[in-house]
Amino acid sequence: MVERPDVVPSKTDQLAVAIRNAILQGELAAGSLYSAQELGQRFGVSRTPVREALLRLADAGLVRIERNRGVRIVTASDADLAEICTVRLLLEPPAARRAAARMSDAERHRLEATLQEMRETTGDVEAFFAADRRFHEVILRGSGNNRLADYVASLRDAISLRGQRTLPVMREAQQIITEHENIARAITARAPYGAARAMRQHLLTTADLLVGKEDSTSYVDWQEWVGGEGTGDD
Repeated sequence: MVERPDVVPSKTDQLAVAIRNAILQGELAAGSLYSAQELGQRFGVSRTPVREALLRLADAGLVRIERNRGVRIVTASDADLAEICTVRLLLEPPAARRAAARMSDAERHRLEATLQEMRETTGDVEAFFAADRRFHEVILRGSGNNRLADYVASLRDAISLRGQRTLPVMREAQQIITEHENIARAITARAPYGAARAMRQHLLTTADLLVGKEDSTSYVDWQEWVGGEGTGDD
């Protein structure tokens, strides 16, 4: 569920985004069950576009369709977080490598602009992470793979629904900015493998903080996936 400035969204797209935003903002409660009719009344549309929008949200992992009952707002478990972090680690470093080799000057300027937004919003968690999201999206779309960008956005939505963020409890905004600066520097220098390494290190650091305690099953599974390369053992 990504609002792309280069594409005119359909009514179903707009409704899916509206429902997603209501979920992320807590207006539709995690774990609660809603009928298509109830959601149609809430958003002022018929049940048919609601069903189409809900199918997209189910694909994104934000809701679970329960036959003859409605849809339930899904809450990501620790295991879900470990899986999401693993998939992002598999996808985003190669995307950063490709983006460094092919991004246009306009896209590189856009990347720097999102980084500057992060620097200017360190006191506003929501605005900071919105800029963070845009930073990653510029790179993913700069790789030339819009499906990948949309898929990673859906993974981030699932994490946001859980309310899992590393700021400000686990690390300072400046640390996150520094990690992003390392990525942007490599992309600006057109250094593909440097961009991939910087992205991988950023995702490893983030995942080690999100996945859970070192003695948890999800953390052990995560470490097996990354081959002991997470920052928790360093």
